[in-house]
Amino acid sequence: MTYYLLHSGQGSAERLARRVPRLVAIRDIRPVGPDDIVIRYGNVREADAGWWTLNRRQAVRYAENPGQLHKILRRSGVRSPRQKGEGNLSQAAKLQLVRHYRIPVFSLKALACFRTEGKTVWLHQRVNQVQDAFSEVAVDTDEQARKVCLLAVRAVHALGLECGLVSIGIGPQGAAWVLDVAPSPVLRGRMLEVYAAGVVDYMEKQDRQRAGADPNMQLGTDLEFMLKTRQDKMMLASKFFPKQGTVGCDARTFGGDRNKRPLAELRPAPGRTPEELCRNIENGLQEAAKLARHEYPKWVAGSAPFERFPIGGHIHFSGLPYTGRLVSLLDVYVGLPLMLIEDPVSASRRRPRYGFLGDIRHKAWGFEYRTPSSFLVDPDLAQGALALAYVVAMHHAQLPYLPLHTAENSKAFYRTDRDQLLSMALEVREQLSRTASYARYREVIDPIFDMIVHDEVWDESVDVRTAWGIPLEMPREKKRERRTRAS
Repeated sequence: MTYYLLHSGQGSAERLARRVPRLVAIRDIRPVGPDDIVIRYGNVREADAGWWTLNRRQAVRYAENPGQLHKILRRSGVRSPRQKGEGNLSQAAKLQLVRHYRIPVFSLKALACFRTEGKTVWLHQRVNQVQDAFSEVAVDTDEQARKVCLLAVRAVHALGLECGLVSIGIGPQGAAWVLDVAPSPVLRGRMLEVYAAGVVDYMEKQDRQRAGADPNMQLGTDLEFMLKTRQDKMMLASKFFPKQGTVGCDARTFGGDRNKRPLAELRPAPGRTPEELCRNIENGLQEAAKLARHEYPKWVAGSAPFERFPIGGHIHFSGLPYTGRLVSLLDVYVGLPLMLIEDPVSASRRRPRYGFLGDIRHKAWGFEYRTPSSFLVDPDLAQGALALAYVVAMHHAQLPYLPLHTAENSKAFYRTDRDQLLSMALEVREQLSRTASYARYREVIDPIFDMIVHDEVWDESVDVRTAWGIPLEMPREKKRERRTRAS
């Protein structure tokens, strides 16, 4: 396997190739073989080639068109200024910004964070390098820097890119605006250093991935749910559950009061297989049921049981090297099928602010994929969702990428356009069926695609405990009524 840098003669590309000896600089794709990896650096004349191309050609073209770039970002839930031609006056011309960040991203990972306190921002020029006035910020000790790094990765992925320099401005009230994304920034000094380090890290991870799945890989999850009264009103999870533990409360608060937590969260122990993890989920539910035994409040899951309170089903991976290609495959083979069986009304409350494509958080033990809604609604669907994630983890090297991240298809994803995405879902099923793990999990994977074909969605009104066979304790009045009927 060879790593190629496809460029158009830029000095930055040549400097990067000299800094990373394994990187072979080319201007056309003739030398590229089917097992090779290509990093596109501004050259859009040549088609995507090899086993994988970082920065697909169409995505680079989106980024090179400012109007299309900002339109795609806004549609994906990223705050971005409107340009001339989209309104009477360019929104960018009116922005008042107090701080400015530039974040280099490679393989969907922020490499560093640069900041300036200067109010002069280059709103009318394309970003391509870090200016001298920018200083590097330690992300692990600066909360705003951490958030803009997450936003930068999200913006790059929204465009279908994996690499780029992202320009972000901060308004007087703290709102972050993505001003520009440059897929082939100027590389000198510190910027060249961080990009070279990112390329080397990517190569090492990719080599491990191509060698096969880590035998120590584990799956984990945290699944959010909410409580609903007999009158369909929201009840606070903090009335029943602690903050920490196998079942606890999510960090989100009600009305800013830290003692009022509306979201419950199930945090089962991880497992090496979907079956083991599902058993841990059931054990966690049984433990949680001891804290809330009665028929009401109901436990409800899905996308957003209540307005303003979206919930998710986050899937954890440990022992699996992280790359941008893996994130794209998770979107295609996990995020897409699960989106197509969600309740579309409830899902519209959640996306694109939450559960967007490529929603990833890095953790000490690995990373979590946060795009799916809470599949706690049904045990069979839960095992199917985890089986999809397991198959991607075990067979990502052989699974082909399907073009979910084009402007048209990502738009359909956020609009829950089932007709537009049905053919892709069927292709997902076909590709999964060619893997060695499919036969083992066919009984839980196929029902998901049967629901998609028959235009069915999961039922978010069912009590989670009932769906999982967790016995409920009846109120005293109902018990008395039953005894009377029996006698």
